[in-house]
Amino acid sequence: MSEDEPKPDRKRWNLNIHYQRDVVEEIPETARTALDVGCGEGLFARTLAARGLDVTGIDEDADSIRRARAQDTARIAYVEADVFEADLPRESFDVVASIASLHHMDLEAGLERLKELTAPGGTVLVVGLAKATWRDIPREMAASVADKLQRLFRGYWDHGSPCAWPPGHTYEDVKRESARLMPGSTFAKKLLWRYTLVWTKPAAEPGPIEG
Repeated sequence: MSEDEPKPDRKRWNLNIHYQRDVVEEIPETARTALDVGCGEGLFARTLAARGLDVTGIDEDADSIRRARAQDTARIAYVEADVFEADLPRESFDVVASIASLHHMDLEAGLERLKELTAPGGTVLVVGLAKATWRDIPREMAASVADKLQRLFRGYWDHGSPCAWPPGHTYEDVKRESARLMPGSTFAKKLLWRYTLVWTKPAAEPGPIEG
């Protein structure tokens, strides 16, 4: 394989990929459709498609969408658009994923949009970045050592899509707002500068029985 050819997905590694595995295991067996918000060049969209889901990947970066479409697109439709402005049907996706994209948005608006697009009984999956505070100093020091070891043995794949740094919200902000907007969600702060968030939207209440 030449240096110009993209690595197969299974050989790629970075911090986002490292924690994607944690949320992939939360996909319900009954899920059939998925939306990958801020899909970049499509790595997570392809992961979802490989699990048998029909996937829509959305990203407003034209170059990222171009690179996504140049790779395997089986079961995937890519949309070049802002997720807030795109004409996406409400409550229509069994899985709504945001991998390293929520920090590009206003936190409350982003969580509300993910929630709005999720079908009743569906699942929101987030791998996110947040701003550290003084409380995180010990974890930050340990993460620095762990990160160097991971990169030494695995290398580091640069996804090439636009980045936003620093995040506009802290880990505590995400924990508080997700608990408020997505009651029953599970927030977990991870060692390597990431957190995961998983939420299952309550199933629709049955309508009244007509006599």
